[in-house]
Amino acid sequence: MTHYPPVMFPVELTVERSYLKEALRAILHTVLFHRVFANIKPRDMDILDLTIPIIDDPEVDRLVDEKIAAFVKVVDANPQSKGQIGIMFYEKRTKRAWFSSTSSEVCWEQWAITINVVTNINEKDKQRSIKNMEKALSSLFLSILRTVNERKDHIPPITTSDGNPFPYQIVIPTASDTWGSMFKRMLDTSASSSPII
Repeated sequence: MTHYPPVMFPVELTVERSYLKEALRAILHTVLFHRVFANIKPRDMDILDLTIPIIDDPEVDRLVDEKIAAFVKVVDANPQSKGQIGIMFYEKRTKRAWFSSTSSEVCWEQWAITINVVTNINEKDKQRSIKNMEKALSSLFLSILRTVNERKDHIPPITTSDGNPFPYQIVIPTASDTWGSMFKRMLDTSASSSPII
């Protein structure tokens, strides 16, 4: 079976520091809502004056919250107030031999999310920043929706009815990683450093 490189979708947003966790939660949940092909229960999430659908699942919430906490630590330690986080989706493949079979997970899609964090001390600047962020988030959610609806050719066929047919993981680059090196490391190690759900 041929392995194609995974399709990558870059996402970038500037966020007011006081809304960092909330904005990142909304972005991660938006991507997951539209790419987890399991039987899901939706619920609404409000951020500023926007309402988005998210997956109503305690395990997804726990993973997202855990990764957001790790992301905030990275951003707080970064003098540039910038951080990156990725979502990788995998296909389970089984290779059969004469008397055995081996399974592997092949990444078919990556979302590379870059967050620029701004902290405004002046209340007027903070309100302007929040208003700009709200417009940018609205545009970003529409862009994600357009992308997931238009870019479907690379999605592998669903071959199982068990739970989630495409496992995923949320990853944060280490200090020495670049986007490319992080995704390459994650692909090379079959994603062993972070649990795949």
